[in-house]
Amino acid sequence: MITLFHGDHVEASRAECTRLKEAAKGKEIRTLDGRSIDPANLTQAIESSSLFGTETVVFIENLFGKLGRKTKLIASLADILNGSSADIVLWEDKEVGATVVKSLGKADIKLFKTPAIIFQFLDQPSLSLYQKLVETEAPELVHSMLAKRVRQLIQIQGGVTPEGLQGWQLTRLTRQAKSFTMDGLLAMYKNLLDMEFAIKNGSSPFTLKQLTEQFLIDL
Repeated sequence: MITLFHGDHVEASRAECTRLKEAAKGKEIRTLDGRSIDPANLTQAIESSSLFGTETVVFIENLFGKLGRKTKLIASLADILNGSSADIVLWEDKEVGATVVKSLGKADIKLFKTPAIIFQFLDQPSLSLYQKLVETEAPELVHSMLAKRVRQLIQIQGGVTPEGLQGWQLTRLTRQAKSFTMDGLLAMYKNLLDMEFAIKNGSSPFTLKQLTEQFLIDL
């Protein structure tokens, strides 16, 4: 069975991929970096038998995203995957093209696209937007994306360009960063980290959703 997670909503696709990995405990899990693997190594990695005689689940990250329009190589890799009896989970950090999807045949394709409301919330965090957002998105995911956005704003305030941003994204974040002081951003980031720590160690009587709502009220 082949499962493909792809799309620009990488936080959501990563969370689902992690969930599958946790569910596979008890099986032999193999994790491969698709950016540095060739057909021969891929064949060996997915076809070699488990040393313990257990079922094998192979997780491969970014196998196809780097290939662009190299249709012959895409077809070659897909043939190897389709011919395997192992459970294979593919994760891509962006949306792959129709050529890849078609080449994977009967694979379970899961596309994760970022809802517009998430961008609206991150650009202008508010309690009302948050409460609407968590009707469809997990509070943990929203918290993670909010912390990432604040971290990016801190980098921009400090003269550092965050990795992976396109020109229009950098322009938008630079404009947003001007609405905050560095001290304010650092305080926000510390607050978000404290919230996460309190939830993980069970020291807070409140849920993450309740803590985030209070955080937004205090902004």
